[in-house]
Amino acid sequence: MVGVLAYLGLRQLPPDNSLALVRQAGVMSVCVPPEFPPFVTATPDGAQGREAELLRRAAARIGTSLEWNLQASWGTTPDPVDWGLRPESCQVLAGGIVVSPETQALMQPLPYAETGWALLTLDPAKPLGVLANHWGLNAEEAYDWADRQGQDFTAYDDAGEALAALRGGEVGRVLSLREEAEWLRGQLPGAGVQEVSELPRHTLALGMWKNSITLKRALTAALPQNPGEAVRR
Repeated sequence: MVGVLAYLGLRQLPPDNSLALVRQAGVMSVCVPPEFPPFVTATPDGAQGREAELLRRAAARIGTSLEWNLQASWGTTPDPVDWGLRPESCQVLAGGIVVSPETQALMQPLPYAETGWALLTLDPAKPLGVLANHWGLNAEEAYDWADRQGQDFTAYDDAGEALAALRGGEVGRVLSLREEAEWLRGQLPGAGVQEVSELPRHTLALGMWKNSITLKRALTAALPQNPGEAVRR
């Protein structure tokens, strides 16, 4: 009887119209950090980067344009609640999000790629830097790896800081997810990248607020279907 009543109650709920509202408006709003290369970087002409391009292709398939909502406080404190992100700010979130219990509790992750850790080396004689700034990523696994090497290290908040430290000679190596390591190598002629296979792999995702069922289905269909094969590094 309880099950029947619950079913009847659900039937009385208003239908989810998240996709219909986006199509009616002709625009899908995306919350992004100011800078998170190579995933997304806000510019006067819109956002650029890997996830920005993914969303442009997905939006074209859904039949809508994109509106970028810059979130200046993204990543500035350990608690995402303090960043000011709100469901009314956007329908989608992009910024190197990692699927984890933390992110799954706050949003609906839309996986698009599997990745792992890598070590970029420009000068092996110089100290180590660690870049573990993704929302949902357990930075302690990177810090523990550095400790096991018996090395002191400097932690950086974003890839731009790590790049400046490499160019300035503060560090000669940086441990990060593969995507950042490859981006740094592109800025530093002569640098090499090596996979760190003893560290766990992770799944990268875009994010959506919960209960946007129809929009989630449409975006899921528009994104790569196999996160392990879509952009495997």
